[in-house]
Amino acid sequence: MSYIDDLIEHGTNFKVRRGEGTVSFTPVSGRDEDIDAFQGVVRELRRNEGDGYSMREHEMTDRGISLVDLMLVTVEHRG
Repeated sequence: MSYIDDLIEHGTNFKVRRGEGTVSFTPVSGRDEDIDAFQGVVRELRRNEGDGYSMREHEMTDRGISLVDLMLVTVEHRG
C-alpha cells in the first residue's frame, strides 16, 4: 500500500478527490478550526514527498498567516 493510500484510509481532517493520476486534499470545511486541523495533513504530505508522489500546494491569501487549503498530489506510476 502506498503512503497516499494509507493516509486516505486512516487520516482525518480532510476531504479527498481522486483523478487520473492525481489526488487532491482539502479541509473538511472553510471553518477556522478545520483549516487549522488540515495543516497537520499538509505537514505529513510535505514530510513524505518523494515517497511515490510529488505535490503542489495552494496557500490562502486572505489570512494574516500562511495556511494551505489545497494539496494536489501527482502519483508516480511505478512499473
